[in-house]
Amino acid sequence: MLVLLLMSLAGCGGGVPDFLGREGSGGGSYSLRPPPQADPVPVPMRTARAERGLGGYIVRAEAVAPTQGYYAAELAPLGGGVPDANGVLRYQLVARPPSGPQAVGPDRTRELRAGLFVPNRALRDMRAVHIAGSNTAQTLSLR
Repeated sequence: MLVLLLMSLAGCGGGVPDFLGREGSGGGSYSLRPPPQADPVPVPMRTARAERGLGGYIVRAEAVAPTQGYYAAELAPLGGGVPDANGVLRYQLVARPPSGPQAVGPDRTRELRAGLFVPNRALRDMRAVHIAGSNTAQTLSLR
């Protein structure tokens, strides 16, 4: 009897919580797919630095996004992730933009950070890391 009551409530949508996928559907259908994400775009870089760590280097970059809502900042490899003839590995600082217009707000609410680890064994072929943002670029020596 309890099962029939729950099924009837689920059929009319009266007792189905939002976390089960019914919110925003309009037609009352379930959606298991997340909404599509925007492609990453270059963001303005504020600083970049390389610090010696145990077994390699830690490369960090900081940015201030143009508006609030940017997320998933990363250092995206350029050139197939292989160092060029001079031993420089190139990255671009990117982040995913918000889906719609957002407020600008103070700088501290728009800060983004990204980083990567370069192990010692990769340093045989590398001498530096070049990081480009949308406004500036910086080359960091790894020697």
